[in-house]
Amino acid sequence: MSSSRYSLESLKQINAGNFNKKITIYEVVETKDDDGFPVIQEVEVLRCHAKVKTTRGFTLIANDSDFEKAYTNFTIRYPKVEITRKMLLKFKNKTYTIEYLNNVDEANVELEIQAKEVTQ
Repeated sequence: MSSSRYSLESLKQINAGNFNKKITIYEVVETKDDDGFPVIQEVEVLRCHAKVKTTRGFTLIANDSDFEKAYTNFTIRYPKVEITRKMLLKFKNKTYTIEYLNNVDEANVELEIQAKEVTQ
């Protein structure tokens, strides 16, 4: 039996139909234009499908949480590229800061990203 990136057991647990929302993860880098002036640029790191779960208002009230601290959980298949908290996430024309990353069960199968919407 050849070894693969995913074990047969872990593949059974993933329902590809749940990963039905498109997201983009990018980083902001400062480069220079042709005249040598600094330019801020968005560089795409990963474009993928995610399972999205938002925190409900009832949950925030029950936990006596501040609505400003509401997070959205994005779960993606574990990427080949490294994702860091310095990166940003785009979903439905909204930008999110990455607050927390979790390699689910340390299995390198799914990556959970807790993110907070950037408000202007």
